[in-house]
Amino acid sequence: MKLGVVGLGVIGKAVVRAADEGRVPVEIPVAATRSPDKVKDFLAGLENPPCMTDLAGVAQAADVVMEASGGNTVEAICHESFTRGKDVIINSVGALLDRDDLIEEAKRSGSRIFVPSGAIIGLDGLKGASAGSMESVTMTTRKPPESLRGAPYIEARGIDLDSMDEPTVIFEGTPLEACKAFPANVNVCAAVSFAGIGPRRTKMRVVCDPTVNRNIHEVEAVGEFGRSFIRIENVPSENHRTGILTYLSTFSFLRDRTSTLIVGT
Repeated sequence: MKLGVVGLGVIGKAVVRAADEGRVPVEIPVAATRSPDKVKDFLAGLENPPCMTDLAGVAQAADVVMEASGGNTVEAICHESFTRGKDVIINSVGALLDRDDLIEEAKRSGSRIFVPSGAIIGLDGLKGASAGSMESVTMTTRKPPESLRGAPYIEARGIDLDSMDEPTVIFEGTPLEACKAFPANVNVCAAVSFAGIGPRRTKMRVVCDPTVNRNIHEVEAVGEFGRSFIRIENVPSENHRTGILTYLSTFSFLRDRTSTLIVGT
């Protein structure tokens, strides 16, 4: 499979490096980034670096296009890919909330939209449970101040993260609201809502916690299946907003695309 990568930040670089080292069974012939000068050294260290091009060039040359460039690029990536009948992998899944038009566009073109699990575990169980009746899904994200710094919600309200000396709830709402408030921080809640009962019924809470040094996600689900509770403590990558599991889950997804045995719902 020829994978085109848009965005060479933490996730994009990790996937390109893994492909170059043979750890994922894909070929990456092309990539695009807004800051090509910043990735020259990275590309120079690869055995088979992708050719740098623009978004249209990626969509033309690849079988599947992977977004790793942020939610504000998702619409353009989808349009360029769907017009060519290409599938997409979306990491900034929050950008798909309330975008039924993109899903319909994919359907008309025969394309598919894939969303890796990202920084959360247990989506397979949540998907299975949601096949029956569900009462509630509640997610709590707990992050150190550094991981929340710069978020629109923080800036707009003038929240002084450095003044917090104990865990403090700074947001409560739905994934729809959370992904607008924290577009680079809580994409995971969008994935949870898609796997479960949707972005309007799912409850989301964000806690700024100066006592932790990891990004912690907890999801409680209640339904006819019973009750589930999952908790994960993600080790941050060099980008405090992105956990290592985010790109590891993409590795696993790419391996499953060519695997004979696939485990999980």
